[in-house]
Amino acid sequence: MKAKSVRASSLIVVAVFLATALVSPMTLRAQEARGTITGNVKDPNKGIVPGASVKITNVAMGTTVSVSTNDAGFFQAPYLLPGTYQVVIESTGFKRYVRDGVELRIGDTLAIDAQLEVGTVDQEITITGEAPALDSTSGSMGQTVDSRRVAELPLVHGDPYTMIGLAPGVTFARDQRLDRPFEPTHIVGFTIDGTRANRSDLTIDGAPSTARANGNEVIASYVPPTDIIQEFKIQTATYDAQFGNTEGGVTSIGIKSGTNSLHGTGYIFLEPGSLTANDFFGNLRGQPRPETYSNRPGLSIGGPVIIPKLYDGRNRTFFLWGFEDIHDSRPRYDSTSPSVPTAAMKNGDFSALLALGPQYQIYNPFTRRRDPARSGHFIEDPFQGNIIPSNLINPVSKSLLQYFPAPLSAGTTESLNNNADSTLPERAKYNTNTIRIDHVKRTVA
Repeated sequence: MKAKSVRASSLIVVAVFLATALVSPMTLRAQEARGTITGNVKDPNKGIVPGASVKITNVAMGTTVSVSTNDAGFFQAPYLLPGTYQVVIESTGFKRYVRDGVELRIGDTLAIDAQLEVGTVDQEITITGEAPALDSTSGSMGQTVDSRRVAELPLVHGDPYTMIGLAPGVTFARDQRLDRPFEPTHIVGFTIDGTRANRSDLTIDGAPSTARANGNEVIASYVPPTDIIQEFKIQTATYDAQFGNTEGGVTSIGIKSGTNSLHGTGYIFLEPGSLTANDFFGNLRGQPRPETYSNRPGLSIGGPVIIPKLYDGRNRTFFLWGFEDIHDSRPRYDSTSPSVPTAAMKNGDFSALLALGPQYQIYNPFTRRRDPARSGHFIEDPFQGNIIPSNLINPVSKSLLQYFPAPLSAGTTESLNNNADSTLPERAKYNTNTIRIDHVKRTVA
């Protein structure tokens, strides 16, 4: 059954991939999320080595890009997916140079300079303990959150955008209670280096992932599950020309790719209400703890696209599918009618308001007349004691008042916000599907 399920998934993925290719033949413009590996190759005397063969292999996917050094001993391999690479350099008269563990992240341009040693190609020099290569081509500042931290850091309701706050100069400025992935305005409400909240750009694999709302504010148009996120990159100061569509910073998300090995994950996060404290406003009003929960099951599967007897996508074509389902219930900290009239007000008695000050005096509209002392002005007689006589109360209106609920609390001194109910549950269901297809050609440049 497992093998059949895998094959069925592969067939579905290929069908979606082919359909997308047919209906979307144009290349879409986007900010480049792939990386580049460059370098200079020299001999022991610091002389350049032209024509050297350079093979750059994605360790997990098995895909290889082959390039050669030019007359200046320089090589460049662009458009590489983020991941771990091995760099192998060969040239006649020199030992084979191998560098393992080259970590390429979103948008990086890494310089891997190599010095060859005299010998034969069947001899090998393997570099494993060298310091990580640095991206020296960009003036942008920020923070990269690697896959380990994405997977292990505790995130409220699995919201990946919480990690934006890990970068220096970033502050969250929206409602702390609206923190679920289906609340796209507030979860990206960060101020970056002094800019207003919701004014920074978001991308997923280089494609814009934003929508515009609330007076040209930027909100998240899609929130992927953290289980399928490769890494996060938060740029707080963007100087590259490609980042021109933002007042603040840029957050780039990289989705995981499938690899040569079939793999998957399954998980469920539970937040039972029995372990949850009462809502702050419920405690304030003396109301009991309501029913609450937040359950988040999910799964993902990825690997090579294989169609038996037709296509073997190992080292070439890969798929990844991720699914997450959120079932959530939390108290409403405000109801749709937070203020209702008191029993005395329903009978026309507003004397309690008058005791707070003369600004709450109400007047008899049936006594309206021109003010003889001021031209163009009208005056009315006040109700004595701020009480409306029963004969002036419309019987239809008085009958409708019976459908208004009684106050749940004293509220403010003006009897406002006296009907907010923290025991009313707000239930929500949200699920998401993400699918990614990668096809890598064996390129030679």
